[in-house]
Amino acid sequence: MKKKAAQRLLVSVKAQIADTGVLDRETLFVNCADTDREIQALEQQYQELMEGKDGIQVHFLFNLALGAFVQTFLIAKHNKADCDNKLHIMVPAKIDPETGDVKLPNPEVPKFFDFLFVPDKSNIRLYLYILNYHFDEIDLTTWSSFAPGSLEADGSKDAYADYRGFKAIEYSEEEKRHGDEYLKKIGVTGRYVSFRNRVAKGGSLGGVRNGDTSTYYKAVDYLQNNGIQCVYVGLNENADELGNGIIDASKQYDAMMDLYIHSKADFFMGDHSGIISFAQLFDRPMILLNLPYFTMSGDAYGPTFVERDLLLPEKIFDTKNKKYLTIRQMLEYEMTYPEYKDLVEYYVNNGFVFEKNTEDEILSVVKEMLARIEGTFAYSAEEQKLMDRYFGIMQNNADRYEAKWCRASIGIEFLKNNQWLLD
Repeated sequence: MKKKAAQRLLVSVKAQIADTGVLDRETLFVNCADTDREIQALEQQYQELMEGKDGIQVHFLFNLALGAFVQTFLIAKHNKADCDNKLHIMVPAKIDPETGDVKLPNPEVPKFFDFLFVPDKSNIRLYLYILNYHFDEIDLTTWSSFAPGSLEADGSKDAYADYRGFKAIEYSEEEKRHGDEYLKKIGVTGRYVSFRNRVAKGGSLGGVRNGDTSTYYKAVDYLQNNGIQCVYVGLNENADELGNGIIDASKQYDAMMDLYIHSKADFFMGDHSGIISFAQLFDRPMILLNLPYFTMSGDAYGPTFVERDLLLPEKIFDTKNKKYLTIRQMLEYEMTYPEYKDLVEYYVNNGFVFEKNTEDEILSVVKEMLARIEGTFAYSAEEQKLMDRYFGIMQNNADRYEAKWCRASIGIEFLKNNQWLLD
């Protein structure tokens, strides 16, 4: 039975690779005048590439969403793929075999993981040659080993437990110097936090996780009054001026620096979206805002830790029954519709309303994070009981359904003001 399942897996992997169009020898030599000579040259390059290596593995490069894309690299580095003497070939979901064009959410990330063979215009011919002429030598069973989904085998356990303290990217002194010059250029003079409200549009998910920048202003003022600047990161998808002294790095977007900003931030705050993965690459604390679901099946949520990270969920109002959902009720829906897109579609189509976090709620959780970082935070006995009740609900659900969940602590002021969530 296991042998048949393994065989089906290999057939499926080969089909997925073929769907990208890379398994085509004619494409490789379509403009080649001397095929034999070209094959000899490529074979020599291949032998040089394989020198000292004892095998080839193939992996699906999750590049259609930023979160999954970055987590793929994070997991590969944590699994020490940089020192296992294997050639790791990454197969993007979309690639143009003729040009080598690959759509990547952030083209700078692969530069820090050069032990993975990611196709681009400079190596596309060698890449195609390996897949077409040495395919039988490739270990296909490793296809999803670097995928976020590979950590979901037992969702009741903390899949990222041993990622504590792990930094996937370390900058050289020269890179730090260049990065610090950029920070000065955009106006950073000392301590700062990075933040981003989600602005993605389209589909039932379009506005569910999207926050409003203006709801950050109270928190921004509080941080600035404590000598901490706020840097808005990511691509400039919103033409509006941010105001309140916020440094808008999106107006001077630089893909490499968009990573570097996170490396030195006191913490990241923002709506749950792919960009949080940048903070996770550097083991930076996070405040996840406007979280519409607690469990994360099918979503590349990455490492979150109760002692490092904080979250604020959205409150969900049932317009038919005229009441808010408790966390247990939310989990019932989440277990019924474990894929988040199906879940949100159900909510939207059945009259449930998502309430965004308010500016006062965001301010309170920012105060808590700052106190945690500065070592002045501690729960009272009553607060600890509330937090233990919350974690008990989440862990019981995980044990019952093997459901992974965002292992961050809820902002304590939010929880005290909404204790009915634990009913």
